This record gives sequence, structure tokens and C-alpha cells, in this order.
Amino acid sequence: MNEEIKYALDYHQETKHSQMSIRLSNHYLDWDNKPKSFKFYNNIPPIALPTDFPLPKLNVITMKETNHVTALETPKINTELLSSLLFFSSGITRQMKFPHGKYYMRAAPATGALYPIEVYIVSENINGLQAGVYHFCPGEFSLTRLREGDYRQFLYEAAGFEQAIMNSPFTIILSSIAWRNAWKYQARSYRHWFWDSGVIAANLIATTTSFGLKTKLITGYVDKFVNELLSLEENKEASIVLAPIGIGLSKQEPSKIQYPSRFVPEIVPISSGKEVEYEEIWKLHNASSLNSTDQVCQWTRSINSMQEIGDVKEDYVESSSIHIEPIPNNTQSLSDVILLRGSTRKFSREPITFEQLSNILYSLAGPTPSDFGEKKSFMDIYFIANDVTNLQKGAYFFNRMDNSIDLLKANIRRDMSGFLCLEQTLFSDASVVFYIMSNIKSILDKLGNRGYRLCQFEAGILAGRIYLSAYNQKIGASGSTFYDDAVTDFFSPHAKGKDAMIAVGIGTPGYRSKPGQVLAGKFSRDELLS
Repeated sequence: MNEEIKYALDYHQETKHSQMSIRLSNHYLDWDNKPKSFKFYNNIPPIALPTDFPLPKLNVITMKETNHVTALETPKINTELLSSLLFFSSGITRQMKFPHGKYYMRAAPATGALYPIEVYIVSENINGLQAGVYHFCPGEFSLTRLREGDYRQFLYEAAGFEQAIMNSPFTIILSSIAWRNAWKYQARSYRHWFWDSGVIAANLIATTTSFGLKTKLITGYVDKFVNELLSLEENKEASIVLAPIGIGLSKQEPSKIQYPSRFVPEIVPISSGKEVEYEEIWKLHNASSLNSTDQVCQWTRSINSMQEIGDVKEDYVESSSIHIEPIPNNTQSLSDVILLRGSTRKFSREPITFEQLSNILYSLAGPTPSDFGEKKSFMDIYFIANDVTNLQKGAYFFNRMDNSIDLLKANIRRDMSGFLCLEQTLFSDASVVFYIMSNIKSILDKLGNRGYRLCQFEAGILAGRIYLSAYNQKIGASGSTFYDDAVTDFFSPHAKGKDAMIAVGIGTPGYRSKPGQVLAGKFSRDELLS
């Protein structure tokens, strides 16, 4: 079914936002049935993770050649290092109280602060942890062992004989609980699976690179095999990406292991009432699944045969082209940047500098260590500059082939960026609003329905980089949804045939906020469920 791309095209069209669709929607938020933000197992005791873990100090946010970063010494693979990676990608950094309850904010952002993404680990024996398959709970800061034994060989085969999995001491896997985000965003929430996992992946890559650990994001694998390995409940949750960590540092040769038995452990219900299933989500997810190792290998070859970045320059009328002027400022440690990060709720309308904008764009220019983004990208980056020193107000395209920005439309009214982001004043107040876009049809023609996952996932990674680079320079950022076709129309004719994936606004916050804290291990299960 992956080749029948009408599934992805239909889903994307049916879940577009427009002024009409927003105004006619009768969806409301049932706060009494709001999903809980944590997954707890009823009959399997958790294993506490160490909270005295190393902090990622090397700031790699604006470094293009991050693949060449090496640690001063070989990292020690142990539970302390694993704890650091888990915390700085998805650990709790803030506790906040709102009228509808407490929110436990995390190291990476999530749409609506609903946190649909769950984290699993498939590990060999490492210092402090036996080989097995584990679920990570950021609330208790603990692991729950779902299976005993080294399953890396099984995962290696599921991923089309991906050698990085065999050579790594452990692989982190991200999954999504569908209802947790669909409670608010309905069928469109399938897009959010990949946005939210993408920003976590951006944090994870920055953190592993800071420690000198080689990482690779793997999006091609047999879905059924991985979902059953993680004991996920069918049509309620599903895996998204595999990330082998510390490639080349494995100390043990994995042995052939029996196919894991199918079982779904009992969990604490995430909602007190009925969960609504949106069949549009599962129709596309199943249609974009790979069902055999042969299909995975074929799909990976299709990615490798796609055109590399830099081969062809887009055909458009260039009215003004300006080279960016990055001046990377990496005085803050990466841990401080991640703890500072939050989603800005008010921008002050003060300008940001051209150098700050350049640094953010520079952070987007490098490759993604993955099975899809080493030399290519599926994304194009557009933005509206409302207030940047030494830069004309207008709409721009960032040309990553030569690190330049091209003026598409001059003297854009400031409220245009807010209008495109569902008429939110927050994004009219932002100094710059990025619109990450892609030619979905072209990618689906080559990669099938699964290409849709890649588009949304890479957009999430780039959004995560924007967040990190903005907070690295002590300015704020906030993600947004948008009026789909209005974004394409606005940036056309340059963006003709492209679709918006995600929007992110940046600017000077209109308030002072305190940095987050390392809150690992500070909360009990009873507190988190109350």
C-alpha cells in the first residue's frame, strides 16, 4: 500500500486548515477527559535512573560539521550517560499550574503541551543496566523493563540490516500515543506525531554530539516488528523513529534471538472517559507502513537514489540576494540552553539583529545524521521578516546551497505573519516567522506514503533547531499551526506546488522567565496522576 499515494494526498488535503474550516468547527475540549501526560505500567515495577548525571557542556547548536565533533576521551557508556540523554531530550524542566491542572513541561516542546511521544530503549548490557527493552518515564525518571535480553539483532533485521544498530550499545526509539494529541487536534494530530518527535530528535542529536557520541536517525523499518517489540497497543500507539546511540562503541556481539512474543502490558488508563479514534490517522499510518525487510531495503534504496542537495538551483526570479552573516556565539553550555528553552507566549516587538537571524539560518544548513538527510533535505525554508536590524521587511527564501536569502516580496504588513498562523497576534508580534515547506507530491512519487512521515519529521527537526538556536542567543521561539493553502499562496509563485509543514516564530520575549531546572526524580507517581 505504500505506493498508493492517494492515502497521503487525501489525508493532507482533508486535514488542512482554512478560515472556513476553523470557523465551522464544532470541536471543543473536554477537560474532564484530558489525557494524562505519562504512561505507567500497572504490574511491572519501575527501575529508578540515576539523577546525578553528566551535563552536556559542548554547545554544538550552530556548528555545521557536527559529525566531526569528537569527545576528548571515549565516553563511558553507563546509566548515568543514558540518563543525561533521556533528560535533555525529554525530561521534566518545569512544573506549572493552570486552571485546568498542573503541567510538567519538558526539555523539548510539544504541541499543546500534551506530550504524545513516548521513549523506549533497546540495550545491550551496559554498566548499571541489563540488556533488555525498556520504557522511559520522564515523570518518575525511571525505566520499566518490558523484555529481558539483547534484541539488537532483531532490531537490526527489522531496520533492513542497518549496521549502526548492531554497532551501538543501545537504540532509543520514539513512539506516539495517538489519543493524547488527538484529544485537542483531532485527525490533524497525525502531523504532530512527527513534529513533536522531530523536536525531541533535535535535542537528542545536539546532546549526543556534545558528548561525542555518533547517532543516526532511522525512519525505515518494519513497523509491525518494532511495535510488537515495544509491546504497543495496535491502533492506539505506534513507533516513529529509531536512533542508535554511540555507533561503533558496542562492546558485545548480539546473538540471534527468538521473535518476541506478542503481549500488551496493562497500563494506567490515560483518560477517565472514552478515547476517540480517528480512522484517518490509522488509514494513512497503515498505508505508509513497511511490512517486510525487503520493502525496507527497497525503500532505503529509493531515498539514496534521490537528488542530492546542491545539484539544481530552483528556478525563480531573483530580486535581491543577501548572504547571511553568522557569528556563532556558543558561550552558554548546551545544558543551559535546553533548560532556558520554553515556548514564548508573548513577543515584545523589539527587533532582533541580522546576526541572530543568520545564526539561526546557519544552524538549519547542516545535514541531519539519518537514513534520509545526510546529503539531502526534503524541506525549503521561507520566512517573513517583520523587524530585523539591517534587513528590509518582507518575505524571504533561504537558499541553503549558498547560504543566502532571497527577497521575494518587500514591505509586508506585520499582521500577515499572524494571519497565516491562524490569526494569532503572537505571530504578528514576532520579529521573524519561519514557514518550513515541502513539495509533498514530488516526494510521495519517489518514496510512497512513507515520504509523508519524512516530510513532517524533518520539519520537526528543523523546528527544534530553530528553538535551540534562538534560546542559545537568549531570544524566544514558539511553534504554530497555520492556514495551509494561504501560506502556499502567499509565498507563490516561488512556493507553487509546495505545502507548509510547520511554522515557528522568533523574537524578544515580552517578559522575563526563569530558566528551567533538572527535575529528574522529583515527582512520585501519585503526584503525576493527581
